[in-house]
Amino acid sequence: MPKGKKKGKGKGKGKGKDKGKGKEKGKKGSSGADNESRKLLKTYERNCAMTNSQMCSGIRSLLKAAAEDGKVVTKFILESVLVEKEGDMPVLFEPFIMSLRHERYKHIQDIHVWDYPMGHENIASLSLFLEKPYYPIRLLELMDCLIPAPSMPRLSQALPYCDLLTTLLLDYNEFGDEGCRHLCAGLERNYTLLSLSLCYCNLGVPSGAKLGRILSTTAVRDLFLDGNELQCEGVTELIKLCVDQSETEAYQREEEAKRKAEEEDLHEENAPKPKKKKGKKKKEPAGPPPVGPWVYKLHLADNGIDGYGDGGSFAPVICMRLFKKLVMNSKCLEELDLEDNHIGELGGKQLMEGLEYRKEAKLGGVKVRTSHKMKTDTFNTIVKLGTGLKKKGKKGKKKGKKKK
Repeated sequence: MPKGKKKGKGKGKGKGKDKGKGKEKGKKGSSGADNESRKLLKTYERNCAMTNSQMCSGIRSLLKAAAEDGKVVTKFILESVLVEKEGDMPVLFEPFIMSLRHERYKHIQDIHVWDYPMGHENIASLSLFLEKPYYPIRLLELMDCLIPAPSMPRLSQALPYCDLLTTLLLDYNEFGDEGCRHLCAGLERNYTLLSLSLCYCNLGVPSGAKLGRILSTTAVRDLFLDGNELQCEGVTELIKLCVDQSETEAYQREEEAKRKAEEEDLHEENAPKPKKKKGKKKKEPAGPPPVGPWVYKLHLADNGIDGYGDGGSFAPVICMRLFKKLVMNSKCLEELDLEDNHIGELGGKQLMEGLEYRKEAKLGGVKVRTSHKMKTDTFNTIVKLGTGLKKKGKKGKKKGKKKK
């Protein structure tokens, strides 16, 4: 997966929040928002001068525009700059995080740090910031920050305190299985995270079981693991509990359908009762995200799911049988990405049969990507059936009908 694509994904997640929050906060009165943005800008400028560093141009522009428009900034993106000439000052992380703490800036929601070498001191400062209850961080992205495994325990300690964090992206940090183990120890005590991205983090087979436990015992439901080396064995450990849960739910759906059919038969025999007028249902406040072995989006592109690993030539077939069951029975599954894995014709058939069964069971569409190294007919069937959820009622079509 190209590096630039992942950055675009991170930006996309934050843009929608920025637009809504910025406009809403600005309407409340320019004086308060203007002062907060201006004070943060001045503090950041002062801290950069004290540490012999330059301000991040993107953050400076955002804060300046927000101060002029009477709004606040909810999303911050910090990027490093190349120091080409002698005397040029670098962009540093510490002045930025210090400024947020000094001003106790409570409007921040998304933090993106790209291509910046995060040392242990930086990780410690960030973790202390995350542990404070008055910063409502919802998204944290540390991409290509050279985070080593020894720094992961400190970051992991802060995760249980992040009561609003829903998205964590740590792509292109090669902390390996040891770092993943420390990360999972902290995630086990976090009850709000929904999406976890660990693409190109040098993860191997042992990380499959650790992440499988997170997927099964926490609220995490979207998992992006492209570019690692979980292989068939690690992927099997990752999804087996989700597969078991999907089979249990499929059985429960069948039993519920039988029970409803029996009730309808009895109702037809008895005299019809007068229908009661239905009152309007009151909307209840949304509770915490459900915890359990459910997966909505699972991306495993380029993970060595083939017959060249320790499991031998039959390993991909055994692994794909689990995916077949998941596709057949999981009602919540939305995306499955197995691109750049040589699953072969036998593995492709397992996936195809799962998609065919899903279509007959009317469980809803699922977007599937896989390698083309199989028979053309098998691949074309997977492409046809794995197109994702169908959009309902397009406005353009409705307008066309009215014109007729």
